[in-house]
Amino acid sequence: MEFDEQMNRFRCASRELFNHYFRVLDPYNNDGWLLEERFSLVEAALFEQLVAACAALPSVPWGTHQPAIRVALRHGDFAPIMVNRDIDSGYWDFPIKELNKDAQLSFVRFFDWDLLAVRDNQYVRVVVDAWPQHPEVVGKHALVEAQYVVFRAAGANPSYMDSPHLRRD
Repeated sequence: MEFDEQMNRFRCASRELFNHYFRVLDPYNNDGWLLEERFSLVEAALFEQLVAACAALPSVPWGTHQPAIRVALRHGDFAPIMVNRDIDSGYWDFPIKELNKDAQLSFVRFFDWDLLAVRDNQYVRVVVDAWPQHPEVVGKHALVEAQYVVFRAAGANPSYMDSPHLRRD
């Protein structure tokens, strides 16, 4: 199975598990946060079994920067992007609004605006590893709609891992 397919299967499985078995009505008054915490444990195991183990990825905790998973544009030269104001804050209003194929991104997790509502896993949260036209955003988190991206194991292009931002010296 191709790596992109594995990631998309995980995306769908995670979404369906949460929406059908962990989401509750009126979550802010019905233990929604407790169920979200329990789901996070299940989601981490699901990622490990559906993606990381199958692709022999290095062990990195689910929900953190996954430098072994590259995220690139699926088609075309541009896509909308929301870049974090700081490195990793809750504000997605950095002035750059368009992603081009020169940006090098790595996966963090799938993202929805409300953790307790119905999840779509519509967005992919990434770290900008390199972007020659916009060096000011290197290291920042960003959001890109999943429909615009493809996932690749970083080992497919060893020079990508030579980025100074990805080194773990």
